[in-house]
Amino acid sequence: MTGNQIEFFDDIYRKYYKMMYDVALRIVKNPEIAEDVVADTFLVLITKINAVIEHEQPVKWLFRVLKNNALNERRAQSAHSAVPLDEHLAVAAADNLTPFSGYLPNGLSEIEQKILTLRLSEDLEYVEIAKIMNMTENACRMQYSRARRRCAELLERQKNT
Repeated sequence: MTGNQIEFFDDIYRKYYKMMYDVALRIVKNPEIAEDVVADTFLVLITKINAVIEHEQPVKWLFRVLKNNALNERRAQSAHSAVPLDEHLAVAAADNLTPFSGYLPNGLSEIEQKILTLRLSEDLEYVEIAKIMNMTENACRMQYSRARRRCAELLERQKNT
């Protein structure tokens, strides 16, 4: 990421993290999952940072992605979802040719890269990722949470260099 992109990301993060967490928590009703939803949203922002910087309403875009992520998570939690999520709520596919892994910082293990890619780029549920990676769903959630934290740490270090 360039200096301008890092500055943009940092500004958005500092100004809106708490508000985003509160919105996600109201939707998913679970503090840990709300944190995951917000982190997922910021990782989506990283992958589409150039488009968001040029967007006429970047904060509105960010909250739309947050809402979509939170609703997807709530739907996944609900075993008997009566109303399917409308397709127009899904996050638009990336319009560039850079693979998702190209947006991840250097220093992530192969497993961390794989789980982040499956969850964020492939939009797979934890149960599906757990099967692919031959682990329990709880282990998958924990691995994802750790990978997300590690990614954030590496991005923070990268920003400060």
